[in-house]
Amino acid sequence: MKRTGFALALLVFAFLPYTSFAQSMYPNYSSYQTVSANSTTITVSVTVDGSTSGSLCGQYGCIPNPTHTPSVYNSLKNTTTGAVTGGWQTGPGVIWNSYLSQTNNQSVPKSSNVSYDLSAVTQIICSAVGSFYFFQLPDVYVSNADTKEKTTVPGQNTWCTSAPICANTANPRCKVSSIYEGSNQPCHAAHWCDFFATSASGTAPYSCHLINCNGAIDTTPGICTPQ
Repeated sequence: MKRTGFALALLVFAFLPYTSFAQSMYPNYSSYQTVSANSTTITVSVTVDGSTSGSLCGQYGCIPNPTHTPSVYNSLKNTTTGAVTGGWQTGPGVIWNSYLSQTNNQSVPKSSNVSYDLSAVTQIICSAVGSFYFFQLPDVYVSNADTKEKTTVPGQNTWCTSAPICANTANPRCKVSSIYEGSNQPCHAAHWCDFFATSASGTAPYSCHLINCNGAIDTTPGICTPQ
């Protein structure tokens, strides 16, 4: 049985007008972050997109036709080793009132007992006025989580009522109460379930996102990722 990876998106809108000498430029940009995972890899995407409205001309003349250039910072810091993956990426400049979009994608191995601190910043640089739009997204921590689950109602198929069976903790980081085995498929006696977990602080509470649960016949308690 497999469940698709969960994508966590944070969408933030900012409205920061620049006004000078009766000229007005109004940024209409969105900044967002997407976290996804499979059984081996965690992938993080940070994007800024949108455009600018307003006018370049006013009482004291016009600003020369400027360009806007997007930059996106996306870093994943291993909280155990301190190693950092990622950094700044800058896209091409466009005419100030044209649509732009820039995405910075980064991936790291998904490993037991390893968590990452995700940092993200987006910025638009105007050739006439400098930094025109700047947004720092809140840090998010992401980690691997494994839990062994036992089917608690014999004879079920398709959906399997389950509960954690952990040899090392009574409080696993992630768990599920029902597992999809497959249409009309009899439930395995147990499952190993693979998650990725996100947190605002790197500690509980966690939001858990199921990747998949693999069937097993052995109902011996296993080593689970603790809170």
